Amino acid sequence: MTRRLFTVGLAVVAVMATMAPAALANHQKNPKTGPDHAYGEDVGYSLVFPVAGTNNFGDHFWSARGNGEHHAVDIMANKMTPVVAVASGTVQWVGSRCCTLRIKHDDGWSSSYIHLNNDTPGTDDGQGWGIAPGISKGTHVAAGQLIGWVGDSGNAERTASHLHLELIDPHGVYVDPYPALRAADTGESVAICKQPDVSSISTLVGGSSLLRLGARGTAISQLQQFLGAIGHDVGSADGIFGPKTLAGIRQFQERQGLNPDGVIGSKTRNAISRLAKALPAAAVLDKNGRVLRPGARGADVRQIQEILALTGHSPGGADGVLGPKTQAAIEAFQAEAGLKIDGKIGPNTRAQLSAALGLSGLKLCS
Repeated sequence: MTRRLFTVGLAVVAVMATMAPAALANHQKNPKTGPDHAYGEDVGYSLVFPVAGTNNFGDHFWSARGNGEHHAVDIMANKMTPVVAVASGTVQWVGSRCCTLRIKHDDGWSSSYIHLNNDTPGTDDGQGWGIAPGISKGTHVAAGQLIGWVGDSGNAERTASHLHLELIDPHGVYVDPYPALRAADTGESVAICKQPDVSSISTLVGGSSLLRLGARGTAISQLQQFLGAIGHDVGSADGIFGPKTLAGIRQFQERQGLNPDGVIGSKTRNAISRLAKALPAAAVLDKNGRVLRPGARGADVRQIQEILALTGHSPGGADGVLGPKTQAAIEAFQAEAGLKIDGKIGPNTRAQLSAALGLSGLKLCS
């Protein structure tokens, strides 16, 4: 599923928040991928919503901020709106120049709270200090406990006041807290998209002999696992090419525009291989995804670039930026598909990309 904004927030043009030196060093060394999560992955982490009385936030993780990605969600609120801990834990650090802090949760996760207020009497608007009394390094706090107040400190002085919230897994990987925040705010869970695992097909696609009804072996069990992962009922992966497997491969061939003869030859192997390469990026083809325009950045742009390359339209690499080369690839695909040539990725272009890769009708998220 491609994520959507829950409530459209005020436009924020802040760059990456000013951090304490130790935190900045940790971010620079932060692994993009860990054993449990990838950088920017949607997570269903259970937390308390951190800002009182507002639901003015959107999915900002991949937004461009200065020289880097945002890796956080901005929650828009008036100055001095209370901020509470999203989970129980110990304050790991407090920014020396105010007003930031990080909490190491009792379960090993961490959360960072940035742009807390720094307006002491006689400075700026004089509304107050952004860190609650008694909150310092080493303090243990409970989930929902007051830890500070919303502000515009650091490099957010020229933006609307807001809380920049980061969520970090136990291995130091920054993940996207948007689904967790939405569930905490509304009680409505956001589906987490996990693509089917179709990676174990090397014997199947690497062979050259025809596979048909009655065949047995590793290639058949891989075929059954592949078909089952994309929604075809073939029963168990027992390595025996029986009637259910035959029905599943015929259905697959029909969807791919191939002769549904139920025989695995070079054309069917190529279709299987291409689809397996497309699936990791296929969630971006959800018709409800955001419209991607020239200049857009993010994981969804990177996925579109991977999809375009598989259709034979090179975007010049998958860097997550919809620049001139990617725009040209989109326009070339649109021209080939008989679409309006506008260089954007909207519902119609997504549908045609799905059809071009044989993804139409498949369940793209589990």
